[in-house]
Amino acid sequence: MTEEEMWKAVVNCDASYDNKFFYGVKTTGIYCLPSCKSKTPNRENIVFFVTKEEAEKAGFRPCKRCRPDLLDDNPAIGLSRKRKERIERDHMDRLKLAEDRKEIGVSQKHLTEVFKQQYGITPSEYRIQRKMETARKLLQEGRSIQEVSLLSGYKNLSEFYDHFRRQVGMTPARYREIFAKNIRRSVLDTPIGKLRIFASEEAILGVEKAEKENKEVGANLSSLPSDDIITEEDSGKLVEACREELKEYFSGKRKQFDLPLLPEGTDFQKDVWSHLKKIPYGEKRTYGELADSMNHSKAYRAVGMANHCNPILILIPCHRVIGADGSLTGYAAGVEAKKYLLELEKENAVK
Repeated sequence: MTEEEMWKAVVNCDASYDNKFFYGVKTTGIYCLPSCKSKTPNRENIVFFVTKEEAEKAGFRPCKRCRPDLLDDNPAIGLSRKRKERIERDHMDRLKLAEDRKEIGVSQKHLTEVFKQQYGITPSEYRIQRKMETARKLLQEGRSIQEVSLLSGYKNLSEFYDHFRRQVGMTPARYREIFAKNIRRSVLDTPIGKLRIFASEEAILGVEKAEKENKEVGANLSSLPSDDIITEEDSGKLVEACREELKEYFSGKRKQFDLPLLPEGTDFQKDVWSHLKKIPYGEKRTYGELADSMNHSKAYRAVGMANHCNPILILIPCHRVIGADGSLTGYAAGVEAKKYLLELEKENAVK
């Protein structure tokens, strides 16, 4: 495991790396789990350790928030990790997963609670993400939709369509069509990690977190190949314009974007995304307030799902939507990234 991989795990608060390594913060003298929700320290202030004993021997004390010293005594972490490994292995076999849960000897409700606490999603949602990863790869190969549905573990074609549209934000046919065209793309280094940009000649189609090591991310089109060999000369005018505007945004110089956008999704999703663009820079809305602005006050959960499926991060500012209690709920690029973007905008809104 490289330091770059460990650093990415820290930035993303990736619980799947817990107990695989620990990191110490020189400025505070504490050591943490990769999943610690404390503010991400500067890279130059971090030192990595294979074991917690190494960290303590070096003079670091355990974080009181993530409690890395109690990891071995926390059965929920072991239970969640075991379930996650089983889903990765048997995500297309519902019966095997059901048998495994019975062998563990815990209720479905308890397993769901501890899993969501560790990974931010339910076991069922994680299983769907794994199936969608298989489906995307098969569609990129040009396979028929019916064949892809079966090979991804679906016996019901309508269920496959429903899951694909919810997770990817477009139909399987549209996704396959994209890979038959000459789509331009590039990857940009940003303060919240690498962002993948892709566009046609007419519009920006997507901006997403580029996670090659972390395949759990259920982002749209997250399996686009060969990013590393694409030069800026090959990326196309719109992609290059998007790169420049994002750089200006992260430097605090840009508060709105001037690019044509073409997000793929249902009519309802597109309606939600159009309302997201109306939220002013530096301001926030709750899911309920967003639903009210659309005259869909009772559909705030559906609004939340559409918000989560936004395929064009930052340019369509889904990060400006928060929980009713002010909490920073799920974000495709990670909660820490959402926190960073909101703080960036708050700081620069008055300038």
